[in-house]
Amino acid sequence: MKNKLRLLLAGLALAAASVAHAEQADRTKPMEITSDNGCTMDQIKGVSTCEGNVVVIQGTLRLNADKVVATQDKQGQQTLVATGRIVTFRQKMDGKNEWVEGQSSRLDYSSAANLAVLTGNARVKREGDLVVGNVITYNTQNETYQVTGGTATGPNKGRVTVILQPKNTASQPAAAKPASGASK
Repeated sequence: MKNKLRLLLAGLALAAASVAHAEQADRTKPMEITSDNGCTMDQIKGVSTCEGNVVVIQGTLRLNADKVVATQDKQGQQTLVATGRIVTFRQKMDGKNEWVEGQSSRLDYSSAANLAVLTGNARVKREGDLVVGNVITYNTQNETYQVTGGTATGPNKGRVTVILQPKNTASQPAAAKPASGASK
């Protein structure tokens, strides 16, 4: 039974790992899932549910949520729904000494669609770059984001925030300086 639980819940960590173009070695690491209120499994439907301060750790991935529901269909496609007051994840990027961190009220992931959707006070940070909005949709295949704000009458008034840090500043030409002794 313990091995079956690990197999059914393996989809959870693999799905979450794909959210951020994860460290590839994470997929081969042992997975640890803990929760305060336990986990239930439906082996026929391929649905696993864990509740109460759920923590998933696999390699560099760490996912925290109040509740996690992971499904896997007969073709091996996986979905993940993590919900809570705040859902957080942190994972090392593949082949880089960079980390990606995110948080929202809900995280939906579909391996078939290659999409991760963070909903409700969503934010994703990678190195110095930051994306903030009500909904952040991330395509894990082509590494593109779509960010939308709240309603036009809500507290965010539909606004989003994107902060991009300059990249590779060492290769950029220096700004021209006025010659000394130049006339005014």
